[in-house]
Amino acid sequence: MYSNFITPPDFVEDQFHTVTVVNATDQEVELLGRMCKGSDDQFNIYLYKAAMNDLPWLKKAVDLSDAVIVNTDGLDSVLEDLLVLDKTHYYGQRDFLVKAQQVQNVFQYFAVRYHEQNK
Repeated sequence: MYSNFITPPDFVEDQFHTVTVVNATDQEVELLGRMCKGSDDQFNIYLYKAAMNDLPWLKKAVDLSDAVIVNTDGLDSVLEDLLVLDKTHYYGQRDFLVKAQQVQNVFQYFAVRYHEQNK
């Protein structure tokens, strides 16, 4: 199996489960790659960092996504708007009183999804 890791300006449109990951560290991205490589599932993972400065791309990626995972460490105030979406999960040092679900790290979303599918 394979998964797609996508950054601006690209988009992929297929039937894979699609997730946008915002502000993940380089180590987290590397570990996501390893996780996806060992998974039976296929994913489109849109990767975005605030330094990319392409909010129109991010908006489209979020619209295409089944879930959004946000690292709140160093989160730009413009990106805080993602935390009001029902499909958003967040982790990091900052806590918010929002609709988004708090997770311990970027991988917890995938672990929960895996266990829900294999009940």
